[in-house]
Amino acid sequence: MNAIILVLLVPFFTAIVLALIREHPRTEKALSLASSLGLTAYVFWLLHYVDANGIQVTMLGGYLAPYGIAFVADRLACIMLCLSMTVGSVVLAYTCFTVTETQQRHFFFPFFHVVLLGVNWAFVTGDLFNLFVAYEVMLIGSYGSMLVGATRQQVRQGMMYVAVNLVGGALFVVGIALVYGLVGTLNMADLAEKTATMVGAPAAMLTAASMVLLLVFALKAATFPVFSWLPDSYPVVPPGVNGYFAGILTKVGVYSLLRVFVMVFQQDGHELASEVLLFLSAFTMLLGVLGALCQWEMRRILSWHIISQVGYMVMGIGLTADSRIARAAVAATIFYVVHHIIVKSSLFLVAGVAETVTGKTKLKEMGGVLTTTPVAAALFFVAALSLAGMPPFSGFLAKLVVLRAALEGHQFAVVLVAVLTSFLTLLSMMKIWTYAFWGRPKGAHAGGSWRGPAAATATLVVATIVLGFGAQPFLRLAGDAADEIVAPTAYIRAVLGDRTLAGLR
Repeated sequence: MNAIILVLLVPFFTAIVLALIREHPRTEKALSLASSLGLTAYVFWLLHYVDANGIQVTMLGGYLAPYGIAFVADRLACIMLCLSMTVGSVVLAYTCFTVTETQQRHFFFPFFHVVLLGVNWAFVTGDLFNLFVAYEVMLIGSYGSMLVGATRQQVRQGMMYVAVNLVGGALFVVGIALVYGLVGTLNMADLAEKTATMVGAPAAMLTAASMVLLLVFALKAATFPVFSWLPDSYPVVPPGVNGYFAGILTKVGVYSLLRVFVMVFQQDGHELASEVLLFLSAFTMLLGVLGALCQWEMRRILSWHIISQVGYMVMGIGLTADSRIARAAVAATIFYVVHHIIVKSSLFLVAGVAETVTGKTKLKEMGGVLTTTPVAAALFFVAALSLAGMPPFSGFLAKLVVLRAALEGHQFAVVLVAVLTSFLTLLSMMKIWTYAFWGRPKGAHAGGSWRGPAAATATLVVATIVLGFGAQPFLRLAGDAADEIVAPTAYIRAVLGDRTLAGLR
């Protein structure tokens, strides 16, 4: 299916066209949103097609794998594409009401579509080098999105964000060079096939080399101990765009960990990476939520919660070291990723609404949002309960399936940390509710426009309700996606054709 390439071509050409028409702001907004909505419809159709007909592959230029550049659409990639484009469309609708003239003149919308290009590229690429390229494209777009109409604080934090990602990019090159030197290929399907037969010293060397990639992906996902860049960077991102950053960008790192360390590296002893991630997940969950409890700015609290919640996803990946529960753990991780992207994006968008109507960012200076903007309060209430894991919302089921997999694997210590983290998450959400939404308004109402942004945010909040009450189809899809990751025979056959698949699980 050559049409897979559309998920890259559409945002690429849209960014170019938007850059050329930036002197016509209304047309630029309309085209930006229309492009995103059209691509959103396409990726949902692609998910349906892949679910019904199997994995689809496009080889760029007609060269055969593993020598050509492969773009692969399996269930996991399509799920992530649907999340990327859905949140992207909501954020674009939101920012149509909040973007300033200065931001729009400085290529706000073209940069955002470059971010979409990089994210989509990461999800469909079939080789490690192009995953690196996708990361760099994301960096260009996200850096531009952070600094349009920037203040001094934004520039300072943006530079730190770039510096950290440049270090990560350098390590990424080192990692893929080591892998290529040891295995002789970077194609993911070819790697999965060849590493499955590696034992002894070559397998041990590959496992050691893979730790470099683990560090790179952990940095992108903001896990312990490489998460300190996130809490200072995301709060200064312009309102609206930070909803996409918060929901999607760290999940590219989680996706990379899941794809590479569960599906690609199959050598003897590869379980070491999962065991390391399981250990790190507990610290990520706990330190993230403790950091949130110490903050007094709404978006900074939510930024620390990104770190904490990534810990649950990394825990699911870590559980795959136990082959008995690997499928259940991967399915649980995928479902948790879906839940978290929707809820975390909606919380950041609601935070933008609350800051607009109060004109403040510090909790103790806000107050009374429930009185002045009850719609925003209702949206926050639902999303906050879902994030904390309260029934009947999606967060409850997402945590339940992850914790069930951990209990089946007898990982009682990490389960205890996860449950404690959930209670502390609820406590920090109550702090936001008490200071920002409850009570009487403090000072004059800022009077900013909130109805359009709130309406856009409501679509994501409704999604978390639907995901909670109608979870069965999503769990079935996550389970089928997990099958393709844990036992990658179908993926390898789709990319490489019918060949001997010796040694695969």
